[in-house]
Amino acid sequence: MNQDTNKYEEITKILSNAKWLLGIGILIIISIPFILTREFFLEKFNFSSTGQIGDTIGGTTAPFLNLIGAFLVFYALKAQVKANELIQKQIDKENIEKECDNETNNLNQLYSYLTENINGFQFTSFPFEDLRNLKKEDIQGIHNGGDAFYVLFSQIRCHYHGTIHDLKNNQSVSELLSILQITDLLLEKLQNTKSKNKEILITLTKHLFEYKIITRIRDESDEELTHEFCEICQCNHGLPDELHKLISSIRKKLNISPI
Repeated sequence: MNQDTNKYEEITKILSNAKWLLGIGILIIISIPFILTREFFLEKFNFSSTGQIGDTIGGTTAPFLNLIGAFLVFYALKAQVKANELIQKQIDKENIEKECDNETNNLNQLYSYLTENINGFQFTSFPFEDLRNLKKEDIQGIHNGGDAFYVLFSQIRCHYHGTIHDLKNNQSVSELLSILQITDLLLEKLQNTKSKNKEILITLTKHLFEYKIITRIRDESDEELTHEFCEICQCNHGLPDELHKLISSIRKKLNISPI
């Protein structure tokens, strides 16, 4: 039994008590004239000869009527307060449900926006002069979606020998950073939401992240992705710090541990 049902039953009980009290009051008012004009047990209880009988009965019943009236007012106010509490609780519940629905819609829109950006992501290649161990024919054509992420991370990890400044300012890398920021933001919101489809969105986002974005580096640990200087080729290798931090943050939110 929920709290709303309990409140409703409590209001019903209060009104029932008020009805009983009203019934008792009516019975007392009807009985008083008869009782006061009869002699019961002792003569002094007979008020039939004490001045105006109406004044006697009125003076005797007035306190009872006032007391009963006070109780009836009390019960009415108590029932009204309980009813107001029930109405306010229902309003609060509806507001919470509306807020939750709005939050769910916002999360769905953010997820849809993320999906569109991932599926629409394109990458051709970094400038050929910044690459090593690749032929020109190996970097022809435009890659889309998951394949574009794979080629991009592959070139960063294995072939890119340009400056970190040029890498960060590359258009495709900037778009990759934006997509990772959206992913991280979505997961942060999902961690704090009460939305009913929370778990579904987390599962779908995890799938996009692992099998669309970081497929090429999925099995590499955070340490392996660190940007460090290579003595062999005298060049820095690994992911730029901003990329590395975002990927690590998303992995933690998804509880992903590389194999």
